[in-house]
Amino acid sequence: MVNPNKRVKRPNGLGSVYRYHEDDDGKALTLPIMDLIKEYYIYLYRAIEKENYYIKENDSCYFFKEVLNDENEVVGFAAYRISSFNKDSLVLKYYYVLPEYRNTDLFPEELDDSTMLFESSIIIEYPTRDMVQSLIDHKIARVFDDRFVISRLGFIMPIVPISDANTLREEYEYPENVTSKISLIYDLELCAVVGLSVGGSEKIYDGEETEEDLNNFNNMSLVLSDDAKYNPQEKRANDPWLKEGTYFKHVKQFTDENESLIKNWLSII
Repeated sequence: MVNPNKRVKRPNGLGSVYRYHEDDDGKALTLPIMDLIKEYYIYLYRAIEKENYYIKENDSCYFFKEVLNDENEVVGFAAYRISSFNKDSLVLKYYYVLPEYRNTDLFPEELDDSTMLFESSIIIEYPTRDMVQSLIDHKIARVFDDRFVISRLGFIMPIVPISDANTLREEYEYPENVTSKISLIYDLELCAVVGLSVGGSEKIYDGEETEEDLNNFNNMSLVLSDDAKYNPQEKRANDPWLKEGTYFKHVKQFTDENESLIKNWLSII
């Protein structure tokens, strides 16, 4: 009998990569994420279930990549989808590793490895605060004013009304055709990706129907249950800038005052 707790090991030190296929009509046949995990990595499946790690029901990906530890054991995975913003980029939808490997170099190593493997830049969908901290620790992102982070890698999030921004992602019902935005800004205090409007508009998306491009509105990401230890919902509820309706004005002031410094830092390879 196969031991369900025994970790998959790759003797060659290379994690396997599962890729989508196309049918005869050219339609992409993506990979069902939870089905794949349950079939090949039952110990990861059990850990995910125990932690209530969020994966959208019946969600799929274009590429599923194993994450290995120093002993060449599969201790996690990264799931990617194709980006609609840029043909030369991929979106990291989910990244999971067993708890004992979270304060290691595995996350930045995964980003570097996938960048080379897929010959694509990586955009992170809904990064957790710990993921952002890892980017900071490895000089991929930088903290300004002890609060705001500028990242060299883009963050992507669906655009939701600001009135919904204190809702858990897992509990939120997105509209059928949701628009997403890419940003380089992250607020450590509120555990939020911050999307400033294109062109400096002070408009805040309130959910009303509009023919205007939603990128012309300010917005922030929903709350992640993985960030619960940082109390983001309580902090968002009590943040004075959000209460006053001046939050995005303050973020814009920060970016304006540090514009040259930010541009110089981003230009350093």
